[in-house]
Amino acid sequence: MLVAVVSTPAGVNETREKVDERLRPLLEQIEGVGAVNVLGGQDREIHVNFDLDRLRALGVSPSQVAQRLGIENLSVPVGDMRLGSYSVGVRAEAQFEHIDDLRSMIVHQTRDGQQVRLGDVATVVDDFTKASRYVRFNGQEAVAVEVVKKSGANTVAVCEAVREKLNAEVPKLADGAITEVITDQSLEVKANAHEVWIAIYFGGAMAVLVILFFLLDLRGTFISALALPTSIIGTFAVMYYLGFSLNMMTLLGLSLAIGLLIDDAVVVRESITRRLEAGDSPAEAASRGTREIALAVLATTLSLVAVFVPVAFMSGIVGQFFKQFGLTIAVAVMLSLFVAFTLDPMLSARLSKAHDPHAKEPRLVAAIRGFLDRIDDRYRDVLRAALRWPKATVGASVGMLLVTGAVAAVMPKEFVPKEDRGEIFADVRLPVGSALEVTSAAVRSAEAKLLATPGVERVYTIIGHESTPERARLRVRVTDKANRAEPLERFEERVRATLSEVPQSTVNLSQPAIIDGLGDFPPIILILQGPDLDGLAVEGERLEAMLNTQADANDVRMSLSPGRPELRLTVDRAAAADRGVPAGLVGVTARMMVEGELVGSLRDGGEEADIRLRADPRFSQDAQAISTLPLPSPRGDIQLGDVAQVQMGVAAAEIQRYNRMRSVNITAQVAPGGNLGGLVETFFKDLKKAPLPEGYFLTLDGQAKDMEDTFNAMGLAIGVAFLFIFMVLASQFESLIHPFTLMVSVPLAMVGAILALAMTGNSISMGSLIGIILLMGLVTKNAILLVDGAIAAMRDGLSPVEALELAGPRRLRPIVMTSAAMALGMIPTAIASGIGSEFRAPMAIAVIGGVISSTVLTLVVVPVIFLWMERLRSFFVRAPAPATAPTPQPAK
Repeated sequence: MLVAVVSTPAGVNETREKVDERLRPLLEQIEGVGAVNVLGGQDREIHVNFDLDRLRALGVSPSQVAQRLGIENLSVPVGDMRLGSYSVGVRAEAQFEHIDDLRSMIVHQTRDGQQVRLGDVATVVDDFTKASRYVRFNGQEAVAVEVVKKSGANTVAVCEAVREKLNAEVPKLADGAITEVITDQSLEVKANAHEVWIAIYFGGAMAVLVILFFLLDLRGTFISALALPTSIIGTFAVMYYLGFSLNMMTLLGLSLAIGLLIDDAVVVRESITRRLEAGDSPAEAASRGTREIALAVLATTLSLVAVFVPVAFMSGIVGQFFKQFGLTIAVAVMLSLFVAFTLDPMLSARLSKAHDPHAKEPRLVAAIRGFLDRIDDRYRDVLRAALRWPKATVGASVGMLLVTGAVAAVMPKEFVPKEDRGEIFADVRLPVGSALEVTSAAVRSAEAKLLATPGVERVYTIIGHESTPERARLRVRVTDKANRAEPLERFEERVRATLSEVPQSTVNLSQPAIIDGLGDFPPIILILQGPDLDGLAVEGERLEAMLNTQADANDVRMSLSPGRPELRLTVDRAAAADRGVPAGLVGVTARMMVEGELVGSLRDGGEEADIRLRADPRFSQDAQAISTLPLPSPRGDIQLGDVAQVQMGVAAAEIQRYNRMRSVNITAQVAPGGNLGGLVETFFKDLKKAPLPEGYFLTLDGQAKDMEDTFNAMGLAIGVAFLFIFMVLASQFESLIHPFTLMVSVPLAMVGAILALAMTGNSISMGSLIGIILLMGLVTKNAILLVDGAIAAMRDGLSPVEALELAGPRRLRPIVMTSAAMALGMIPTAIASGIGSEFRAPMAIAVIGGVISSTVLTLVVVPVIFLWMERLRSFFVRAPAPATAPTPQPAK
């Protein structure tokens, strides 16, 4: 949605007319635009306010005047006729073209032949419709144009086309006409895309540098780096085929996949390099090296696919949000596997050089190689120590897991982190029944104070929000977070303090929706259901008070409000029947007198304006005047008070229903620095101590419900991913034991992820859970490489301990290379501060922390578990008995 404010020197009503007639049709023609709404100002309308005293004196009823207006203002097709060789339509025209024609229309003729014109019994005014809302921009009356795109349309393309049309057409409306864009979602899309592209470029560059550092071979680095562009371009092709767009989630998936796309190529290339160093020719090294590592690479990639495919098919809003995300990563890693098994070996066989053990290396290369060799030696020593004291190693790991669980239990939990987009929505509600003009006047002074607040750039206000005259919504724009030192919470406090000065008002603050189209609903919505409206009011007030006692709750409000005052016309059926007046005629006539009735339109210069007939306001301004309104009857005109009782009353409060049962809503915002998950948990603990009466039910909704659904869906996705990973590993290793060994690395990754989130002050949210799910596939890659190497060594006749001591240092470099590439590639996302960084940063921080902890702990703990599993297997599985030669049988 793009909201533009247009103003001209002619005034707000004239501006609305020009925007509605000229600009709106042009905007509606833009491809991708679904609707264009014009807010602010009033449409032109001709008011015929008749004088009841003059009508009574002449003996003319208002209904007679309305009927006369209806038959005098006509444009009627009467048929076709043949004129020569042509068929000509015939139309009877009797429409009013000027307001003077309306004034001079004859409505009655007296007995002495005098003609009574409409202007004699009514005031005819060229006016505007009754205002239902006011729109102001920086305190000035304005006209707003809301452009809503069609579902599936390109947001950037639509917004750019609308901006171009506004810039071209607004100056043509009038001299001095200007436009100001309030919100443009394409800017947020572009900013998000820019941040993600930076992460993609940086991640790719870091991955290439890591390869170069470990392989110390420009040709090998070039061959491995080709996996990035080939995999990404291939992913774009599949995305196009699947109908995906380049949105925040697909770009986020690509940025995460950058560190993964090169993993397979790195592992294959490292194996080929090791074969070259062993003396194989390039072609032989490419073949043998790829074959030796193929099982491990296939298992690691299929493990990643097993993680992200379930994420893509989660239910609810979370599933729709992550469908393209999960499938994009799954497609990208499968393509990287294909490249690693085809392009990389082919180029290695053609471009690699045979290893010359006598060639002298440059000093820098020799120094780096010596450094890496020393790391291998140190790790070998650590591995031997871990295998020598396995219980201590596992015990320390279990202790870390327990500490991590305790930290996770006290960490704040929320649906998504609160984003700083530089905008604050403020809803101001005056007492029920407050007139639109009263609300407008009450908010105007607050607008001026907000505009005088340092850091506030503009204030866009709608008086009569959601067609409710006592409500006003202010959209406060502050300086972009990159250009201010204070957090958005400081401005929220100032906005709240300023608006709280409005007498008899309640204030509720919110922020733009996290996802386009979701609406800015409160984080907490409690739907209370029950059989009795009075009981709902009592219990709703109790729940409202309970929420108000929570320090993390803010802007707590119950939807059940007192009734709106109204003037009731209660028909006396007996009196009405005695005078021959149907009960329906009382309401119809009263409505025509007070609200007015549209009786036609006036064509003036090609433009049409509705004609509204009603009593002059002085005849309907209070209960006494209403009771004297004339009603036609067979016995002549009577007064409304003769057949109806006129008295003040209160309209029934709005009755809400949820699942066909009466309900009220209690809503709340989360206070700055508050914890949504903790707030909900504490509230329901208090509710258990003082439960609802029998027959009353409470349902949680809003972001709190979304958070609960997200955690449940993520938990299900993680469980399914565990199952799929186990199935993949069991099939690849042809074992039901060692998949358990490999799965040990998953909880080890949680240590670093949770501790990193806690130390950086982040919460457990949808973003951080994405990072944790990514870790599931990533850390199993490391364990697979290690275990696969150990099993291969055992096939050569080594014992489990010897196999581990050989495979650990040999697989150390590819493990460290892939982990370092992923961790370094996440740094820009982790430290970013642009739009959307609040969502992406926790994800990157969780990945970095989890990669570090899992890499260190996997290299130490998994060998111990592998050794225990091997001993367990050898205990239950006996060695096969030696085969005996068959006993010769005598010949027959």
